[in-house]
Amino acid sequence: MKKVRLRYAPSPTGYLHIGNTRTALMNYLFAKHYKGDFIVRIEDTDLERNVDGAIESQFDNMNWLGIFADESFLKPAEGFGKYKQSEKFELYEEIANQLLKDKKAYKCFCSSEELEADREKQLSSGNPAPQYNKKCANLTQEQINEFEQKNILPNIRFLVPSNKEYKTIDLVRDEVTFNSKEIGDFVILKSNKIATYNFAVVVDDIDMKITHVVRGEEHISNTPRQLMIYEALNAEPPVFCHLTLIVDETHKKLSKRSGNEMFFISQYKSQGYLPEAMFNYIGLLGWSPPGEVEIFSKEEFIKIFDEKRFSKSPSTFDVNKLKWINSQYMKKISDQDYLLFIKEFVDEKRFNLSKYDTNTIDKIMLLFKREIDFGVQINDHLDLFFNEHSKMDEATKDTLKELGNINEVKKFILEEFEKIKDWNEEAIKLIIKSTGIQLNRKGKELFMPIRILTTGFEHGPELAKTIEILGKDRILANIAKKS
Repeated sequence: MKKVRLRYAPSPTGYLHIGNTRTALMNYLFAKHYKGDFIVRIEDTDLERNVDGAIESQFDNMNWLGIFADESFLKPAEGFGKYKQSEKFELYEEIANQLLKDKKAYKCFCSSEELEADREKQLSSGNPAPQYNKKCANLTQEQINEFEQKNILPNIRFLVPSNKEYKTIDLVRDEVTFNSKEIGDFVILKSNKIATYNFAVVVDDIDMKITHVVRGEEHISNTPRQLMIYEALNAEPPVFCHLTLIVDETHKKLSKRSGNEMFFISQYKSQGYLPEAMFNYIGLLGWSPPGEVEIFSKEEFIKIFDEKRFSKSPSTFDVNKLKWINSQYMKKISDQDYLLFIKEFVDEKRFNLSKYDTNTIDKIMLLFKREIDFGVQINDHLDLFFNEHSKMDEATKDTLKELGNINEVKKFILEEFEKIKDWNEEAIKLIIKSTGIQLNRKGKELFMPIRILTTGFEHGPELAKTIEILGKDRILANIAKKS
């Protein structure tokens, strides 16, 4: 059996986002499941649109997620060509010239103005899908020489076979059929000697012995052109797999343009999502595991991966589900790792951490380990400990009024807390329990008034721990001033 080889081929025109992460991840899982190779190839021939730092972003964020390339320009292997398209211009030109010799391509000297004029003519005559009119398909050598003597540089066009059917078995869509009559002769090498996408991709995939191509469904329209080039080069095409769209909650394609502010992986990283959780969640976009379990380690994902379980329907990017998965991972990490992680996200301009010693700060942070969904959310909870609150908001006052005679609670806990000599969680728990027994209160009727009287908030982390950390003086002062 041929060794499985898959590739992720980003262009450095943008940064790693949810969509291309899903593509990279599915290629990675596919390759690793079959003990094959996962290759990262850079498609950087669109020199004008290349963005500084984009390649570094791709690798940095993939490595953060745990998607590691077996081969790339940073880790090349012998016998598979170059890993950047910009280093392969000579090869593309050589193969394009071979297709010219084989009469499978031809030189086209039409100007962009001529091409646009013909396109407009076809559109105005009712043709919704204009094709090249083959004006240069049958030029004589004498005509070609005349153009070249005038220093007119040609594009090289692929000669599309006439009315021929092309079939491929797609892992998502089963058998897909294309007819060549729907496609006009297309450029494979531009006049500036830069290969076009469909041509370069096929040359690269042959060069790198790629066995399977997993990519987004927007590439389906590229497939027939690529199949033609494979045939012209007497090469076996790979197995294709076109993943369905990822859509947002409005069922629009997930993208920065459609208003999705959290689109890039670096944004989730800076918000305090764990890489294992991102890997897990993105692995479920367009692929379903057997059974009901949805939390998997990378190793488990690789083991259970099955290319037959790709979805045929669009996948909805559900932020709430991502938050839930991330919260599950947050709960599973050790307290030590959690503390190292969470402290990176505390807004120290808002909260003066020097107010407490390190041990107390650790206790505060650990209170919220099971409460928060992602890192920066910690800042929504720290006001209680780091900022004084002189006034209770109106909603909390209303809640307090609904809890019946809270003066008896206030009087009882104030007296009991004053008696504590060794201020600790266990002593506080005993007083809360005693309050319930003495005043015949339980559940919300017991805990809510104590929480509001001691902290000024309706909700918060474990009550006894919170009261212990706030300290006896502050708790007594809070109770005394609550009306």
